[in-house]
Amino acid sequence: MWWRRHVLRALVAGVAATTSACSVNPYPGEEGAVLHVSLRSLPKTLDAPRVEQESSSKLVANVYEGLLQYHPYARPYQVQPALAQALPEVSEDGTTYTFRLRPGVRYHTDPCVDPERTVDAHDVEYAFKRFLHPTTQARSLWLLRDKLLGLAQWREAMSDHVARARERGEPAGLHGLDELDIAGVRVVDDLTLQLVMERPYPQLYWVLAMPQLSVYPRECVDYYDEAFASHPVGTGPFRVTSYNPVFGASMVRHERYREVRVPDPAERPADRYPGWEEDLERGLLDRAGERIPFLDGMEFRFILEDQPRWLYFKNGYTDFVNPPKDNTAEALPLGDLSEQMVDRGVRVQRWTELGTVYACLNTEDELLSNVDVRRAVALAYDHRWTVDNLYAGQALVARSLIPPGVAGHDPSYHPFHSEDGTADVQAAREQLARAGYPEGIDPETGQPLRITFQSSGSSVTNRAFAARFTDEMRRIGIEVDVVVNTFPQMVEKMRNKEFQIASLAWGFDYPDAQNILQLLYGPNKAPGVGSANFDHPEFDALYDQAAVMAPGPERTELYVRMAHIVADEVPWVTRTHRIRPNLGHQWVGGYKYTEVNDQHLNYVWVDDALRDRLVAEWNRPRLWPLPVLGLAVVLLVGISALRTQP
Repeated sequence: MWWRRHVLRALVAGVAATTSACSVNPYPGEEGAVLHVSLRSLPKTLDAPRVEQESSSKLVANVYEGLLQYHPYARPYQVQPALAQALPEVSEDGTTYTFRLRPGVRYHTDPCVDPERTVDAHDVEYAFKRFLHPTTQARSLWLLRDKLLGLAQWREAMSDHVARARERGEPAGLHGLDELDIAGVRVVDDLTLQLVMERPYPQLYWVLAMPQLSVYPRECVDYYDEAFASHPVGTGPFRVTSYNPVFGASMVRHERYREVRVPDPAERPADRYPGWEEDLERGLLDRAGERIPFLDGMEFRFILEDQPRWLYFKNGYTDFVNPPKDNTAEALPLGDLSEQMVDRGVRVQRWTELGTVYACLNTEDELLSNVDVRRAVALAYDHRWTVDNLYAGQALVARSLIPPGVAGHDPSYHPFHSEDGTADVQAAREQLARAGYPEGIDPETGQPLRITFQSSGSSVTNRAFAARFTDEMRRIGIEVDVVVNTFPQMVEKMRNKEFQIASLAWGFDYPDAQNILQLLYGPNKAPGVGSANFDHPEFDALYDQAAVMAPGPERTELYVRMAHIVADEVPWVTRTHRIRPNLGHQWVGGYKYTEVNDQHLNYVWVDDALRDRLVAEWNRPRLWPLPVLGLAVVLLVGISALRTQP
């Protein structure tokens, strides 16, 4: 009978599916201590100067090195030498930085480079030129634009070379790169390089620790051409062995990596940094003084969907994760690790991200040019509700645009922002009356004020933010029109000053308040990055003064004053600083989470024997369906045989 055939096939398929589940292993044949990492977005490139998003940065930070790098544990953040022997010598006027390179640093083993080749100052010069060349189209050019001596003239000359090459029908390339030197990049000798700025640039140290200014051999760019974007060759502790831009990447230890050791502050006073005693107690320095890398390799999986990424971690197939929003309650109910996470030995590191979520107000808009209207809007926001309901408690109310952990953070001054972040509806109404709009009514029209809110998408979270803002404004008499955009559409409107209010977030490129204060600097108004179109003479003067000052108490005082001006004038409504709870399995050590840089992975170690044992235990196949399904097959076959007998 037809039905018996279909049932039999279904039962056999069920047995096969159950059996196949017994051998699930995302890393077949893997040996040694290999770190397993999941990334939530696809990397666009592994070509250092073209890096512009998180997933690419996480990969290249382990492959390349620059002159400087972040200290793996110090908070507040510090930079330390990488390819440079030491921090640079700086001229008295603060414009010339002289670096001496470590001798004998070798590149990864690769057919494109002589195995005895070592890094020299010409390599650093080439990396700078390639980063700055017009055909590279580096999105991070702003890091050195208007700062590096002679850069504008050099780029103009390179653009002329490119134009002439195109007229000749030649393919795109680094035309003219060897024809002219950049005045601000000087090779003194094979191991000495000078960088010369137009004026003092204290943030340069942070810039030189970013992946975009990593160093690599020119001959490998020539050898691989466009394929260099997926076949990087650097000096970092790991080299890429395979890369699939939609699936993942594999790395192995760089066999000839230079000597780098874990800081040993207990035994070496020179290694001490703020907070080292706490790190010692937490076990982060259990391998102090030992040489890195400890890992035999790294396996990166690109898992774009939240649920699979979370399940990979739960099953032990990845070693750490920032739990997706929809899984935060499962992992951290009421803010503490769940019973299951505790039973599995999971540890949590909470870190307030270096960034600020805010509402950007167009101060050149006819209505919002009135500072009292802006203050009323700020007072009507209920940030506490947002933290509790839209961030599942994993955020801090932002009482300053400068986040915790950055010099200039002062949560004590917030005249139009309540201490606990709740809305002050009465005070907001009083501000509206002071602005000339009692009860939110426009006296010229007799109608309630209307504000247009630009949303950057139609996701559940975006809709929730927009709906809440609409409700908050309605409580003080203002009606809201919500316009849904793609993010590029919203950015374009802001560049053209065609908006009133938009919700944004800024993550720091480097841990210096200047990185966020620049968004409110008058000369940066739209179409520049200053979308609020804020133009305040005192703020701008303080910004100019601080821009050339070395880090220290005097500069911090200026940052604090600028933050106070923003709190008074409200070109932004500061909303939250998001908290990143990073979960790590018990077999991972030496790992101090940060979203600012990804070089800290170089100091991680893995107890692979413990991981193998626990992962096998957690994913032990459930064999009980097999006998049941087998019996069902036997019975079905027997019944079928009996019914077909004559």
